[in-house]
Amino acid sequence: MIRRRKYLTPLEFYKHLPAQQKFHDDPSRKKNIFGGNRAGKTEEVAEYVIQKCLAKPKQRWWAVAESFSDSVNIQQRKIYELLPKATIKYGRYDEINGFTNRKLLFLNKSIIHFKSYDQAREAFQGEDVDGIWNDEEPPYDIYKEQAMRLLDRNGEMIISMTSLKGVTDLIQDMFEDHDVLESRFAPLLKETLPVVCEKNGVRFYMLWTTDNPYLDQNRVAEEIRFLTRDEIKARIYGIPVNLSGKIYLEFSKNIHVIPFEDAMFSNVTLYHILDPHDRKPWAMKWIVMHSTGTAYCVDEYPNRDFNEMNSDSKTYKEYVSIIHEKEAALEDIFGVSVYRRIIDPNFGNKTVQLTERVDKHAHTSPKEELKRLGLKFDDGIDALEAGHLKVREMLHYEKKGEEVVLQPKYFITDNCINSIKHLSRYSRKDIMASDGDVKDKVGVQEKYKDFCDLDRYFWMSNPKHISGLKSFEPESVKVY
Repeated sequence: MIRRRKYLTPLEFYKHLPAQQKFHDDPSRKKNIFGGNRAGKTEEVAEYVIQKCLAKPKQRWWAVAESFSDSVNIQQRKIYELLPKATIKYGRYDEINGFTNRKLLFLNKSIIHFKSYDQAREAFQGEDVDGIWNDEEPPYDIYKEQAMRLLDRNGEMIISMTSLKGVTDLIQDMFEDHDVLESRFAPLLKETLPVVCEKNGVRFYMLWTTDNPYLDQNRVAEEIRFLTRDEIKARIYGIPVNLSGKIYLEFSKNIHVIPFEDAMFSNVTLYHILDPHDRKPWAMKWIVMHSTGTAYCVDEYPNRDFNEMNSDSKTYKEYVSIIHEKEAALEDIFGVSVYRRIIDPNFGNKTVQLTERVDKHAHTSPKEELKRLGLKFDDGIDALEAGHLKVREMLHYEKKGEEVVLQPKYFITDNCINSIKHLSRYSRKDIMASDGDVKDKVGVQEKYKDFCDLDRYFWMSNPKHISGLKSFEPESVKVY
């Protein structure tokens, strides 16, 4: 009899764990459960979505999984287990195929439509909904499309996940620099970890595997012996950590990014570093080296999101004009002109075809062309691994409690948005080969490489503070 009641009216028997209850009661329109394995995150959100559909007629919800198979085996199975069977108007279910036509219609005309990321972005266009539940992290383009579907109904967005992909672009944007609202001591790691966080009005609830009373916790403690601390944070405590090869783990926005007005404005030497391209904008930054040996990245080009710019058709003369304009402003602020210019040695020395002969030459290189226009550059040293080590050395800092007892040697001012983003996200490619083997050599992801390359070239040039520099004197150069 009890078994029959549990099948027909399962919500009567559902009990929230304390962390689940906090999530359930939170009125935020965007909230997420970042749970450890078997922490109860999927079950909690399934119950939440059913209750939302029952509480108000004509609700429209999407339940979205990574694949159709995951939708059937995880989301649809969990929804059916918790569903009061007398509330169904349309929704024949079987364990192999899930709900007929991927839809569940309630008697009050609320509906859950089951979707999956493998349907691609087009499957998430055109319809307005009251809520979206993503079970595991969605691709960024699908997430952005989903957000548009919620506007008309002021809908809810929920992500339930165990963060095993590392800190992806989506999680970085959503979660980085969050505020911790509640924290607890985690015995398995012997440190205090956040359990409720917030960023820009979005709430994050960490469900811990160790809080699940239905698991054998002795078995959990046994299994984690083979996990790293980062893997334990992700798999047991639900905290997104970077497991995907971030190159500059030392970089922290809270430590290395400072307001522009906090940079040093006297006793500095100014450097200009350039990475030219032929199909995308040139990447440039200006760094001042203080007499103490601490450097500050104080300006960059472009001053908008580099990764959103697909092309840039500026000529050499136009770029030179931009450089002069930037440096005139910097000279007004810091009182010095550029001491040294450093260029990417690869593309900087690449042979390019001129549209018309100059000085009897039909070919040139970016470095030669810039010299002809009055800007002399030195080649950067393109030693990838040595450069990474050098930048890490300059970013290194040490904390004792909440106090920084060893300051880094490199800071980025808050106006340098690309430098900040690229240092935060620069990572290696997947260490796993398609056959599951581990690669001997792993390259770097190109997407956030450009401004990190500029840092490498700067620090590998053995930059120094040079005292007694002359004030800025614009060159008078004959331009053909």
